[in-house]
Amino acid sequence: MVKMTIAKISFALVSIIVGVFMASCREKAKLDAPPVASVAKTASAMSVPALPSASASTLPPLDSPWLVHLQIEGFGKAMVAAPTGANNPRPILIGVHGIRDRPEWACGEFLGVTRGYPFILCPHGYPIDAGPNDKLGFRSVDELKREIYAGIAALRAKFGKYVADGPMIYGGFSRGAFFGVNIVADDPANFPLVVLGEGGQTPWTTERARQFARGGGKRVLFSCSTPECERQTPAAIDVLKHAGIEARMISAGHIGHIVDDRVVQLIRGEWPWVVKDYTGALGPW
Repeated sequence: MVKMTIAKISFALVSIIVGVFMASCREKAKLDAPPVASVAKTASAMSVPALPSASASTLPPLDSPWLVHLQIEGFGKAMVAAPTGANNPRPILIGVHGIRDRPEWACGEFLGVTRGYPFILCPHGYPIDAGPNDKLGFRSVDELKREIYAGIAALRAKFGKYVADGPMIYGGFSRGAFFGVNIVADDPANFPLVVLGEGGQTPWTTERARQFARGGGKRVLFSCSTPECERQTPAAIDVLKHAGIEARMISAGHIGHIVDDRVVQLIRGEWPWVVKDYTGALGPW
């Protein structure tokens, strides 16, 4: 059964108050049985230069709509929530939706969490020729991984010097969370910080957690809103902690397999912990 929710997310960009009304349509997926594909390491890891210092040169205020369609060759149009008015390089947060979902909804949710600070890149998913009201999903880890890296390249090409070098944050809901574990474990230097909503517990094997830690992975935040998510998360946290990764769970209560204002504000409250040991563009926010 599909569960609908309307989330109103407001934030200040320069002197303009932008009211954002986002509908979050989420699938009632089984958390213990998603198809987690084996990722062939076909995408080479991107190099991670040093983070820009706090004294980075001031840029002219970014003149861009807050929500931008980004054309990506071979994939559907991604959505980007841009930090309109930014006058310094901003980091990238990847926001990945679940099944029967939309990229603009994921961007709206993480926009509320981050208060519009980073570039939020939200992959489109399948089918690539879907209409504006069609629900989307992702078919495999490998396909999602290629779409993310193609999207990062397109975002950097479009916004240039406004995009900070260095690590990024991965955020995923449901199927986006499950598939994301493989992606961040294969490239922890680029994705040392991870936020997983209503999913992403069972893919954390001992070896995958150790791989994430060896490559520079730092911490994982699990966000739950169903009893099943709450039951499965402690075991994943134990695996991660044994590998040297900081991990914790937050819960909005048993409100359903959804993202709404309650979930957004809950994650926002944990943001200082997520970025606590980063300076420069990635944190603290």
